[in-house]
Amino acid sequence: MLNGNNNLKCDLFFISINLYILNNIFNYITMVEKILNETDLLDKLFSDVNSSSKNSFVFLGGHFPLVYNSDYAIEAINQWGLFSKYTLELSCKVAKYAKSLGKTISFVFFVDDHIYESGSNLSAAQLSLRRNKLYKLRSGENAKLPSEYAKILNKYGFSERNIIRQNQNKSGRESCLYFSEKILRSSGVKIENLCAKEYVSFIVDSNYFSKEFSYLISFIPNRCKTNICDFALSVLSNSSFSSSHVFIDSMLQISSSEEFYSVGKGVSYVKD
Repeated sequence: MLNGNNNLKCDLFFISINLYILNNIFNYITMVEKILNETDLLDKLFSDVNSSSKNSFVFLGGHFPLVYNSDYAIEAINQWGLFSKYTLELSCKVAKYAKSLGKTISFVFFVDDHIYESGSNLSAAQLSLRRNKLYKLRSGENAKLPSEYAKILNKYGFSERNIIRQNQNKSGRESCLYFSEKILRSSGVKIENLCAKEYVSFIVDSNYFSKEFSYLISFIPNRCKTNICDFALSVLSNSSFSSSHVFIDSMLQISSSEEFYSVGKGVSYVKD
């Protein structure tokens, strides 16, 4: 009888946990809004900046992958069409507005260094050597972004000085302009969903981000929406974390940024 009671308590505990998670997922689903156009999006993000009491704003935009060839790991900024440069441009527009209100501005660049590994026909050691060479190039006090990205930042009054750098805990890579998703995935954060784990690992690390004092505005590939809304934001829901998320299709072959809002799944937004 005692074992039966214990089993019942365990079952009720796991049911309550699952109901809590499902409730959070439902809340985020109902909060997601479809965005009509860029003006609509910027109005919402400017409003979020205005309404926040936090003095620091961090922008996650310009997300791009690495592509590997026989010699290098390549910063494939155009691999996902207009997505990478457009999301950096959006980040800068909102950052410039936040800066005009006296907010402190930082940018963070997540690099998807795993998605194209399998198609490279390279060994794990060969891939690692190519990544190491690139990340060393983009590390150190005087490290520079690729010119395409530097021009966008500079146009809005920002530079490499505004970028949060990752200590990749490898020689010559202690201050990298890029956050390696492979390294974020290897953190001690206990989340099975790897996409959510990358994201949460950055947010909970006080070396990089302060949940108490910073507001995060993220521009995320639409294919990651479930991972972020259903897992990452649910994990963070009881903390002081505050954020705005914009989901944009990174795989569209389009000729202008306006098409992001009308083609495929469009652009969606959720405020945490």
